[in-house]
Amino acid sequence: MRPSHLFVVIAVAFLFVGCSGAQGPQIAPVSGKVTFNGEPLHDALVAFYPADGRPSMGTTDSSGNYTLSYTHDKPGAIVGQHTVRITTGTVSGEEVQKVKETVPVKYNSESELTADVKAGQNNTFDFSLEK
Repeated sequence: MRPSHLFVVIAVAFLFVGCSGAQGPQIAPVSGKVTFNGEPLHDALVAFYPADGRPSMGTTDSSGNYTLSYTHDKPGAIVGQHTVRITTGTVSGEEVQKVKETVPVKYNSESELTADVKAGQNNTFDFSLEK
């Protein structure tokens, strides 16, 4: 096979591999701040659940700030409408210990919180929770 033909075969092969690869859903960056009774809520799990697909999650820092991750190497959340659940009732540390839930159920297991993640922008969603 001539070198020029070999180049064409390789180029076509890359084209098919590139076209057939699964791109996955459209993801957009999401971050924000969570407060509870006016104070930053730290060490809380923030989860965005889309109608279809995997949820995105993040944990609040000492200032109540969070950033969502779709996968361990892909930040953000699926574009579209989400139910948002925020909880402190998680398993914590190397020693398995349950952390008491301090967030009312209307913000987690029976959440009334929603968010609409938009494409092509940094989405900021702040949540002010009340007891």
